[in-house]
Amino acid sequence: MKLFIPGLLSLLMMFSSVSYAQESVRIAVAANFLATLKALSKDFTSETGIRVDISNGASGMLYAQIKKGAPYDMFFSADAKRPELLEQEGLIEPGSRFTYVTGKLVSWSPDARKVSPNLMMLNANNNRLRFVAMANSKTAPYGEAALKVLKHYGVYNNLKALNKIAIGENIGKTYHYAASGNAQIGLVAKSYVSNPKRPVGGEVFEIPAELYPELKQQAVVLKGRKSPQTEAFLNYFNSDKARKLIANYGYGLGQMTQVSN
Repeated sequence: MKLFIPGLLSLLMMFSSVSYAQESVRIAVAANFLATLKALSKDFTSETGIRVDISNGASGMLYAQIKKGAPYDMFFSADAKRPELLEQEGLIEPGSRFTYVTGKLVSWSPDARKVSPNLMMLNANNNRLRFVAMANSKTAPYGEAALKVLKHYGVYNNLKALNKIAIGENIGKTYHYAASGNAQIGLVAKSYVSNPKRPVGGEVFEIPAELYPELKQQAVVLKGRKSPQTEAFLNYFNSDKARKLIANYGYGLGQMTQVSN
């Protein structure tokens, strides 16, 4: 009997660990919030033992995947449009839609000695300027914002005529065009150049927020996916600790209030 009890306890602990490890939250996230969500998820998992499985991409692409039945638990969009559509289509848990951050668009040059990111001084004919990178304005909210900004500064038509606009599938690809040197300027989410764990250097031109539509980013719990795990993640997400981390990545924070009826 003395031999049996330790063996039984070991077996029970093994099954308990397997069950615990299987607890997870599956999140679809807009590319601009990926680095921030990874940092949050790492801390959340260390506190709770609940794994976070992340898929990222352009908000429009993720929305299309959800419409086709992709098995996500939550969707963190780069806009309010897609979460609102999902709500109208009955594809989210009632009352789960909320604004989690306000995004900021900046112009970034990894080497301002070659080309300044200051859009007020941008000359499309500059021989050192090969490309200005922006996200796809049809699928990425940051791309829509970038298009309005370039038009405001009167440089969009000249850049387009000279084939000097590089289009990224999402804001992450846009950042990598500039970071790799293929584009000399990137119109990117401020979060990409404010990562406290990975300073990027270069020079940033702050774009006045009134020049583009408010980048109000909303999240939802998808229909039938409410669980103790999703509730635990949302509770953590709304904590002071998490909000401080989010602010460190360059996002504007409003009150974490639900906006669904």
